[in-house]
Amino acid sequence: MSSENRNINDLIALIERNKVAAQGDKTWYNTSEVRGRAAKEDDPDADYDDDDEEEEAEPDYSDVRLLIFATPGPFTESLFPMIDQHELVYAVTDIPEEIIDIAMSNMQIRHVLIDMDKPSDPTKGVNIFSDLKTLNPKIQIFYCTRNPSTIEARSIQTKGAKLIQKPVLRKTVDKFITENFNL
Repeated sequence: MSSENRNINDLIALIERNKVAAQGDKTWYNTSEVRGRAAKEDDPDADYDDDDEEEEAEPDYSDVRLLIFATPGPFTESLFPMIDQHELVYAVTDIPEEIIDIAMSNMQIRHVLIDMDKPSDPTKGVNIFSDLKTLNPKIQIFYCTRNPSTIEARSIQTKGAKLIQKPVLRKTVDKFITENFNL
């Protein structure tokens, strides 16, 4: 085996290990992290996880204006800093039931962003779109994907979802926020 093939095989093995590790680690998207992103206060350095009483309290989504369905990964790692520059209050979850609950309990949330690529589940994205549009036809849903020609992407686009093509560039995020949130 040549050294080039061995390097490629090592790289593939590393990628597979990282996939397995990422699937097992869901702590990044626990409720306290969603609340921490949703409940931005005047003190951006505040640690929302240290207070046991607050840990037991229901998260306050009253200031949230954007709801995001996404699984942790490179997409979220690049998207969040770009959104944070606009001081837009948003909540993130990868649990379909939670995103529907949050959106229906907080009618000020009029925009939802759905990640349609792995590691997020595109089928869950389609179901979330259908449920949200059924419960609140006025809600605006955007979806992010590398491949807008997939069955799932075409399905929700024909029903009114708007595409944000990946890779999502800073100017795309700036335009999205300016057009939808008047910031």
